[in-house]
Amino acid sequence: MALKTRADLSEKLFEHFAQLKTRYENYTEDHLFTETTSWWGVTYTRYEWLLEIISHMYHHRGQLHAMLVHAYKKDPEVMLFE
Repeated sequence: MALKTRADLSEKLFEHFAQLKTRYENYTEDHLFTETTSWWGVTYTRYEWLLEIISHMYHHRGQLHAMLVHAYKKDPEVMLFE
């Protein structure tokens, strides 16, 4: 499914965040420190996977900001670091 508008993108982002939050807030400490392996062979605990998800999201946020500012000369006026 292609997301064509800012509203569609925002809706899906919040929907998926809610799903992630629901799943992780119900994990016990034992669940958080259980190792799981991705389909490409990387093994982390669920807690480490959460850190990977968060860092990946910020990585793409930085990429998007850089593309808007440097390639399109449009400053979204969003502070990346506060």
